[in-house]
Amino acid sequence: MLDFRPGTPPESRPSPPTAPPRRSPVSHAVVTGCVGSTLMVAAILCRFAPMPVTMALSLTGMGLVVAAWLLLGRRHRQLPPRSLYAIAAAWSLPLVAATPLFSGDVWSYLAQGLIAATGQDPYTLGPLQALGAASPVTQHVSHYWVETPAPYGPAWLTVSRTVAGLTGEHLVTSVLLYRLIALAGVALIAWALPHLARRSGADPSSALWLGLLNPLVLWHLVAGAHNDGIMLGLMLCGMEIALRGTDRGRNAAGPRIAAGLTLLTIAANIKVVGFAAVCCLAAALARRHGRPFLTVLGMLLGSATVTVAISLGSGLGFGWIGAIQSSTAIHSWLAPTNLVGFLIGAIGRAAGTNLTDTAIEIAVMLGAAVCAVLVARLLWAMYQGRLGAIRGLGLVFAAVVLCGPIVQPWYLLWAVLPLAAAARTRRNRTVLAVISALIAVALPPLGASAQLIIVGYLAAALLLAGIALLHRSELHVAQAAPIPRQRTISPARQGVPRGWSSVTPW
Repeated sequence: MLDFRPGTPPESRPSPPTAPPRRSPVSHAVVTGCVGSTLMVAAILCRFAPMPVTMALSLTGMGLVVAAWLLLGRRHRQLPPRSLYAIAAAWSLPLVAATPLFSGDVWSYLAQGLIAATGQDPYTLGPLQALGAASPVTQHVSHYWVETPAPYGPAWLTVSRTVAGLTGEHLVTSVLLYRLIALAGVALIAWALPHLARRSGADPSSALWLGLLNPLVLWHLVAGAHNDGIMLGLMLCGMEIALRGTDRGRNAAGPRIAAGLTLLTIAANIKVVGFAAVCCLAAALARRHGRPFLTVLGMLLGSATVTVAISLGSGLGFGWIGAIQSSTAIHSWLAPTNLVGFLIGAIGRAAGTNLTDTAIEIAVMLGAAVCAVLVARLLWAMYQGRLGAIRGLGLVFAAVVLCGPIVQPWYLLWAVLPLAAAARTRRNRTVLAVISALIAVALPPLGASAQLIIVGYLAAALLLAGIALLHRSELHVAQAAPIPRQRTISPARQGVPRGWSSVTPW
């Protein structure tokens, strides 16, 4: 193996030329996401830029984050959960310092908390009636909800009342507290997703990429500070803890199931839609016990007991049950049932008749009937064991969202997060990623006129195309650049007789 022929000593031989180091696709995606998140926040916080420039740059930042997320999806299995947690923190950090984006619901939270803190009933009074038009909080509430009572459960109103008691009408401090609450929910999601993925036979890294790093989580739970964050965190943790009880012996199962059911019920008392998770857990546990009817009855009675305790213990009573309908006062253009009503209304207007409101009411009732049938079939499949508990939970929420009377972009997370934890095939992950990416770019971070939004999207598309072309050209040049070759010195010039090797052959 060794060449003892005379030649150039090893220490005097020139080292072979090396290609310039290239950034790995993972690090490139991470940096791109950080740049996009920072650009979006910086454009919005800049007070001197014209609104068209702000809109175009913020949408460009959104596009960079979504592109980075999709690019990272090609390599996410190479990363351990700890690295994905670090990436999520890096992408979220700029958004924590931003004003509420994509929605002004946080101002409604503060107004409803102030109403409860002043001893008034937030389930019968809206911000305008209870706080008055001169209140700075009322002035920040959207005109859609300024006269609308609170549609949230007593658990959330208790949290809002506590925040209002600590901050009063101090807007900045209130937003920071609500954002901390949302981040606590995101932390619970980050803990639950890999555990639920292992339980479902899926890859934990895939669940974290598709769920925790999802742009919808960054936009609406971190930047928007929606109460869906803490609701989803409690719900996913409750499912994991309760299902862990089924893995233990009978003595250890009871406390774990009770703790999980309590977390699920608290989540449902933040947003009533969380009661769907209680039904899913009851169906999953009924199959594993010999008395399914008694199991389901015990779960429902236990959840009802916790709900009564929260309603009475908070002093808010049961007015939230009648106030739930207040959230459907606005016709959401994303809801399929409303789209059907809008289409029929447009046909009626062409014929000289106004049918929009009536058509939407009928479509909503039909949607509720279809939703009841779908949910019943899914619960039955979970009871029979043909559908896993986590995947079934995601499909139940998908039916609720698709058939519901109002749909917001962050509502999609109700279904996406459980389905991300149960996605075992590449096809399922691809479908969820495509839907999430499309919805993520469908709503701008700031409200503006339709004309300005269209111009902003066109400008952002041009900027992103230019960035992509520039990156592609730089990559092409780097790949096409020849590696400098070392000049070969003949043996005679090195003082080596001709015919003798000056380089050791390997």
